Amino acid sequence: MSTEQVAPSEKRIPSDAELSSVVSQLDALLERIGELLADGGDGDRTNDTAGLLEVERHLRGARRELGRTRRRLR
Repeated sequence: MSTEQVAPSEKRIPSDAELSSVVSQLDALLERIGELLADGGDGDRTNDTAGLLEVERHLRGARRELGRTRRRLR
């Protein structure tokens, strides 16, 4: 990932294929997090899995926002 600054006028709009690829990656991450939560044992989702639940929540939010962005760009 590049750290160079790009002027707003030079930024390109990502293609739907690129955004679709990111959605697929988010889906894979969400699936993996779900597996980790399911492997948590006794189903107690309080202390030990609180961090994973927070990650899952943020990833779901990112996926929703990405879906909205894709719809706007179509």
